[in-house]
Amino acid sequence: MNIPTGFNSFIGNARAVEILRRAIGQDRLPHAMIFAGPSGIGKCTLALLVAQYLNCLSPARECACGQCPACKRIFAVLESRYLECRTLKEGFCGTCPSCRIRTKRHPDIRLIEPEKTTISIDQVRELIGEIAFQPGEARYRVVILDPAEQMRLEAHNSLLKTLEEPPSRTVIILITTNPYMLLETIRSRSRMLQFGEIPQKRIEQHLIESEGRAAGEAHLAAALSGGSLAAALSFDTNEYRDIRKQALEFIAPLLTRGRFSEISSAAAQVAKDKDFFRLWLASVSALLQDVYYAGVSEERVDQRDLSEKLAELAQAVPHSKLVRVIHAVGKLNRDLQFNVNRQLALESMFLQVQMGSAAEKP
Repeated sequence: MNIPTGFNSFIGNARAVEILRRAIGQDRLPHAMIFAGPSGIGKCTLALLVAQYLNCLSPARECACGQCPACKRIFAVLESRYLECRTLKEGFCGTCPSCRIRTKRHPDIRLIEPEKTTISIDQVRELIGEIAFQPGEARYRVVILDPAEQMRLEAHNSLLKTLEEPPSRTVIILITTNPYMLLETIRSRSRMLQFGEIPQKRIEQHLIESEGRAAGEAHLAAALSGGSLAAALSFDTNEYRDIRKQALEFIAPLLTRGRFSEISSAAAQVAKDKDFFRLWLASVSALLQDVYYAGVSEERVDQRDLSEKLAELAQAVPHSKLVRVIHAVGKLNRDLQFNVNRQLALESMFLQVQMGSAAEKP
């Protein structure tokens, strides 16, 4: 994976990048910021690029040079996010190539991430004790908490005191997908910067030009990424095709008045594992969208290798039923946050769709 080396190589959210660039150039960067937006779009990466630009010894063209000692040490913080110790499954051996990169990280650029599932009060207290002093080497100390919504309540309260009396030469950046999970008092003392999904075409272009992906694979990965570059980069074509096969076997009887026994058997198989189920349901949604476009605008079909099958389904199902199924799957996807019984939810969705179809008949 190619890691951005500066603002100019950052993918997507050009407006947010320009706001940060101008704020730094005019020396008006807030002491506390919230980067809010979907996961996988590079919010934490951009925060580290901000740290690099703030501390670059030879900035050029409104961007960090990437070559000075400060830039290289901050880039090590960025690079080490994607590395794991090659000797130990968990931990830090200090001698493998990955760990040697970690030892080069800049001491004044702190990335605070959850210990297991939460950012603890001890982590925040240690941080507060550290930032009470001036940075040791950097012009500006930069502290990044990612994801900030996973701070425990007492950690929120402890950080709030620091935001009320911000230390000099320190910038705190809170990374979150849901800023409203942060205390209102923290939000009111921070400048919020909203981020959006990355356009599909931009992701596809990056995968082809920078990652060397084949055009067909890049198109499919971008189409199913949900605007997340991270999701597109981790996309496994072979794994997805296996999942998609099961999804297609489900939607065919769903759309064409299949038997309940078929749906129930499929539901029992795919509902066993929560993570697999989410991927499978995302594939169902993508296939249904393509069936819709196969009937009204073929050039908008993403999964072009299935064009013939998708066209057959589009011709076989009434448009009103297809729309109803798409809405039903969308509702099921939203209901997953309430920890519903996945198999029963699928079976119930099938019955509701069939009842709706029967009600439409004269």
